[in-house]
Amino acid sequence: MSGAHTLNETSAQVILRDGQIELKIITDIPHLISTLQSEQAWLLGDTDQVMPTNLNASQQSAYIENVLQQKVLLRINAQAITFESVSIVAAKYTTNADISLQARHDFTDVTDVAITFPKSLGNVHISVVKPRYRLLAAGDTAHVKL
Repeated sequence: MSGAHTLNETSAQVILRDGQIELKIITDIPHLISTLQSEQAWLLGDTDQVMPTNLNASQQSAYIENVLQQKVLLRINAQAITFESVSIVAAKYTTNADISLQARHDFTDVTDVAITFPKSLGNVHISVVKPRYRLLAAGDTAHVKL
């Protein structure tokens, strides 16, 4: 696969909200599938098993969702958090896909987030966001101190 038109790096954004956490991953799906199907990646320990090559698109998505749900490790305030749902939405004009993982947590104050991604995603550029919400009346301006 030529890398002339795609960047085989992954970006991720952790969004912390009251009682829930969302992880948004953007990655090149053909590259991820190629890695998951690679016997060399499996021999090097980058994957736990080789993804079968005879899967249709729906089965490939289900396989990837399962890998991410099992292998993305998230800890909040040193407590392991389990993702409850994973969804993949393919982009229309690129080979990238938006992957969303959702989880809930019981912390009133999140002071520490630790996340580990499977090696099959490659390098990951990550950002952590804790949104500040405001209700704006029509025509008002929001002032947010950073």
